[in-house]
Amino acid sequence: MSGKVKQFMKGWDIDDLDMILEACADDFVYDDPYDGRMTKAEFADYYRELEHGEGVFSDEMVQEADGAETHWIWWAWKPKGATEWRNEGCSLTKGGPDGVHSSRQAYYKGAGFRPTA
Repeated sequence: MSGKVKQFMKGWDIDDLDMILEACADDFVYDDPYDGRMTKAEFADYYRELEHGEGVFSDEMVQEADGAETHWIWWAWKPKGATEWRNEGCSLTKGGPDGVHSSRQAYYKGAGFRPTA
């Protein structure tokens, strides 16, 4: 995985907004099916409003070709202190040498999911 995409994913894993933003290209777009599409400038406010907690990741796929990278991962998440998993879904992230250009989410919202990892 390239440095910027790897940094972006690590930022999510350790809950580090600055690390995530540093990995994003100027034209970065984040797409959430419930909250809509947002630019890099709008992303920080969105991230700060999220409930943070524990995530598990599985079924990771990475494709690199001609300097571009596509990263797909399945995830499950629950808020800190919760006993049930809240959301489960996938993330498709695309980047290049200048940073991450897009990250698109598709997920189920609800409670009681069991991680597939």
